Amino acid sequence: MGEKNNHAPQGHSFSQFILLCMVVLVLCVVAFLTVSDYLYTKNNFDREEHLLQIQTEQNIEEAIRFKDALWNTYDASLNQQMRQGLGLVSDEYERAGGDPARMDLTAVKTRMGDDIDIYIIDESGVIIYTTYAPELGMDFKTIPSFYKYLSRIRTADGFFPDRIVNELMGEGKFRKYAYQPTVDHKYILELGLTGQTFENVNEKILVNDNIDTIVAVNPYIEGYRIFNMLGRQSEDNRQPEPAVQEILMDVIITRSTVEVHDQEHSLTRRYLYIDLEDETYGSDPSRIVEVTYSEDLIQEYLNQLLLYHLLTGAAAILIGCIIAFFLSRWITRPVQEIVSDIEIISHGDLDHRIRPTENREFTLLENSINTMVDSLRQALLKMQDDEIFKKEMIDQLPVGVFIKRVDSGHYIFWNRTCERMFAMPAAMILGKTDRDVFPAAVASEIENEDLQIIRNPRKVKSKVEDSRLPGGGVIHMITVPILDSNGTLQFIVGICEDVSHANINLKMDLLFSLTRHDILDNLSVIMNHLERAQLIDTHDEMQTFFEKTIGSISSIRNQISSMRALQDMGLVSPAWQSVQKVMDDALGLLPLHQVTIQLDIDGVEIYADPLLPRVFSLLLENSFKSGGSALSIIMMSAQIRGDTLHIIYQDDSMGVPDTDKENIFEIGYSGTTLRGLFLIRELLGYTGIIIREIGIFGKGAIFDILVPRDKFRKK
Repeated sequence: MGEKNNHAPQGHSFSQFILLCMVVLVLCVVAFLTVSDYLYTKNNFDREEHLLQIQTEQNIEEAIRFKDALWNTYDASLNQQMRQGLGLVSDEYERAGGDPARMDLTAVKTRMGDDIDIYIIDESGVIIYTTYAPELGMDFKTIPSFYKYLSRIRTADGFFPDRIVNELMGEGKFRKYAYQPTVDHKYILELGLTGQTFENVNEKILVNDNIDTIVAVNPYIEGYRIFNMLGRQSEDNRQPEPAVQEILMDVIITRSTVEVHDQEHSLTRRYLYIDLEDETYGSDPSRIVEVTYSEDLIQEYLNQLLLYHLLTGAAAILIGCIIAFFLSRWITRPVQEIVSDIEIISHGDLDHRIRPTENREFTLLENSINTMVDSLRQALLKMQDDEIFKKEMIDQLPVGVFIKRVDSGHYIFWNRTCERMFAMPAAMILGKTDRDVFPAAVASEIENEDLQIIRNPRKVKSKVEDSRLPGGGVIHMITVPILDSNGTLQFIVGICEDVSHANINLKMDLLFSLTRHDILDNLSVIMNHLERAQLIDTHDEMQTFFEKTIGSISSIRNQISSMRALQDMGLVSPAWQSVQKVMDDALGLLPLHQVTIQLDIDGVEIYADPLLPRVFSLLLENSFKSGGSALSIIMMSAQIRGDTLHIIYQDDSMGVPDTDKENIFEIGYSGTTLRGLFLIRELLGYTGIIIREIGIFGKGAIFDILVPRDKFRKK
């Protein structure tokens, strides 16, 4: 069950994909049509509204100008009557001696009629006397433009008629005004004509009726109001609300149209300035028309349009889903059959065939898959044969071969030679890491070596060392990094060969060579003493001869005994050895000497090759030969620094030149009297011990022997 779940299909099915594509396609089409239709309709509405707005405002302006023209005609017919009336008032002013307080304005008004009122305006523009009480004390300075007009009249001569306008005080009735300065130019005489006639004329030429008709044609207009240049409604002389008053003052000052948007209520108010000013008259009959446009009508229609498109889109999606359902089933049925057959093939039945289908494209797919399966079956058989051949061939190799993965560290191959060489069956190794099968110290050392390969993945590493595994012996190992096509390290292949017998032969040859060389040296000394013995004639000299000869013979005996002992105990595996005892054995291999030997190495043991005594013996021989008769002292001490044991061997010979400190350890070196140092480095290197020369030339030789932490101990 677990394997089946691991191969369960992921993601969406093909039918779901077709359904999703159909929905997305319909949504894209509906969205495109909706947006394009919405923008097209909105642009049309905006354009029509703008054109209708221009036409409506032009008609409103023409209606107001038409009314103004009619009033002008009527105004002109009343000027003669106003001129005669002002003549009577002027006569009364002269009769009163130029004192308005002595004028009988009531009598003059009676003579002219009840529809005419008299006003006396002083230099300050204030009505100081009048027959119309509501406007007594009115200050025209509050209307700067009109006060300027009055000041010009007062200093001039003649008759100055004005327009029919609404009175500012009182009931706001229509009045026809006219002005004339007094002969002394101290005052202005004013007449105000009113009456039912004005109301009748206004009703006959009522502009609001015409504007109502004009506005009714425009469905976007919610309402309108007309204001005069004093900021009052022209119909009833009322003042509007404060916010509108501020806008009207802005229009009056700038004498231009102002547009205000009310986003909260979706309204736009345009304050149309209609210029009717005539410099001939003092009053400015210009009008300000407030037209309120509503945006709700357009938005309501656009919302209906959106709703229509949404309903249409929903219906299209539903129909598309139904079509996609049947279409996907028609398409996916052969696909599912092919998938079912492929599932059977994927489980290993390469003899199974893809069932035939009716669709031409799927028939091509069927034939291609069947051909691929046939090729795969043939390739698999060939691969199995090749795999068996390679595995059997590698298993039969006389060298050990193992492979492990770099990413996980798991061993994936361990041939039979490895099983015999390391005494560890493949079942114990495969699928495990070094930490799983080896001791912690061994695993840590292997991991460090692998890390060096990872850091330098193009270098093949070769080494000979004592085996760290249960099988023991001396192993020659070649480590090969395996890279993939991208140059990434994937595997580490190890090729191992047991060189224990070869190592024994090498060591035996080395031991025989060293022993033979030392015996010959000692025999040469004996022969030299025998030649000199012929010249000896005293007892003391003869005694000295016997002592030196016996010392050389003793050295030969010790060397032969040491070689026999090493043969008996074996030369393959390293062992724990006392440094003090090894040094004593090495000293026993040397003839008599007069050099002082100082040792501070008691209680220290190291894990080293069985030929360790020969290592120290070679160091001692080199000191005697290079120091000669001048050699007086040899010292050896042991010091632990961190995780490393330093065995310091030093003498008071001339030492080693700086240019030769590394060369002396090379094979075939013959630059000085030093010999065998290459063998010393190799013998110590079997257990990871390092030797180096650190002395100062001319002050003696110093050899520093570095023993790793797991290769030394103290008793």
